Amino acid sequence: MGAMSTPMFWAVPRRLPGTALALRVTVLGCVGALASGCAAPGADLPAAGNQFDGTYQGTNSVVRGGGFVCDPVSYPDSITVSGGHFDYRFIDSLAKPAPVPVRIAADGTFSGQLQYGAEDLTPRGRFLTVWVTVTGRIDGTALEATAADYRCTRQLLLQKR
Repeated sequence: MGAMSTPMFWAVPRRLPGTALALRVTVLGCVGALASGCAAPGADLPAAGNQFDGTYQGTNSVVRGGGFVCDPVSYPDSITVSGGHFDYRFIDSLAKPAPVPVRIAADGTFSGQLQYGAEDLTPRGRFLTVWVTVTGRIDGTALEATAADYRCTRQLLLQKR
């Protein structure tokens, strides 16, 4: 097979195998991002202004999954909305808490997502790249949301204070 038949993004010097793998992963990630679309969720809806601004408090509970990876099962939670955005504090017992950026549309619907690395807990013990998604709606003074990753799904039931 000649050098001309090899796609350019696979043409990497053999003396740098770690770089070749990193380049392949990067290229595949970019191709995947282009194939799945790069627009933010809900980007076609007009953004919310400050009509939903405030602090919402209530409960955050597991509705799918279990065991230590989904702990705590239920806990009091609070979210502060400002300018049509909030950060959802995603908690995975095997990873550091991370903020998921969430955008609110003018109709009160919202969504956000964050990609992160996780360890596969099967005997293989592989490293996985997975997503957490946050979706929901603010209706009046109630904020209802679902936060899901590949292990657990949580439901948030919050009221504006």
